[in-house]
Amino acid sequence: MAGALFAQALSCAHAQSTAAPDEAAAPSRPAWAVGASWLRYSEPEMKLEGPQLTLRVAHQIRQPHWPSWLEADIGIGQLRYSSDVSGTLSQLPMFHGRASALWQVHGDADALAAGAGIWRAGAQAEWTWTDLRGTTSAGHSGYERFNRKLWAVLHYEQPSSARLEGGVLLYGRQQSFLSQVPADPGLPDITNRQTRGFFVGYRHSPWQWSTASERALRPWVRYTEVSSSDQVGALGWYEPRNRTLLVGLEMLWP
Repeated sequence: MAGALFAQALSCAHAQSTAAPDEAAAPSRPAWAVGASWLRYSEPEMKLEGPQLTLRVAHQIRQPHWPSWLEADIGIGQLRYSSDVSGTLSQLPMFHGRASALWQVHGDADALAAGAGIWRAGAQAEWTWTDLRGTTSAGHSGYERFNRKLWAVLHYEQPSSARLEGGVLLYGRQQSFLSQVPADPGLPDITNRQTRGFFVGYRHSPWQWSTASERALRPWVRYTEVSSSDQVGALGWYEPRNRTLLVGLEMLWP
């Protein structure tokens, strides 16, 4: 699937190179959005949930051979850990980031104006750092976790500017710094590979509260599911199957 997406992207880039010079040089400004969301991450034995502040920027490019759409977003949150086995722990900091590069594979601005949609395909890199250090209500100690993922992504933008998106996991890496656990300093830091996963997302059409204002509100949702990782070390440590749900609201301005 990833190979097909990138093959389509390359064919689109070649088609863009034949566009008229004035169309290729058309100026474009980055679009910004600031907002808030609620995150819920769950594994079979524990869950993390809490609010986060978000910032997103998107930029459309009309130059030959370049991606037609660049997008990046970050989230800074404070989460609560809970587990029937190891207790609870609050006020845990979290930092999250994504960066996407997409090529237009079907449709254009004229088709969008005529009521048709635009398809884009490309890649998305994702990072998540979570600080679980501290002592839970049951006396257990936590540690830092750092996760990286690379997705093959497909977007569909509707004429109303609503957007459907989905992706499949190409590569995932979960680092767990177990050596930070005070009760057992002999534990090693471990790194697990994640190879199977997907996400789906939806961004609603912007709600513009007045025709004179260029600002608007947009709700969005994203669901991610990643299967169990490989096993490492003599004890077979692994990252279990996990799910992440994000629900947010953002304010857009050009």
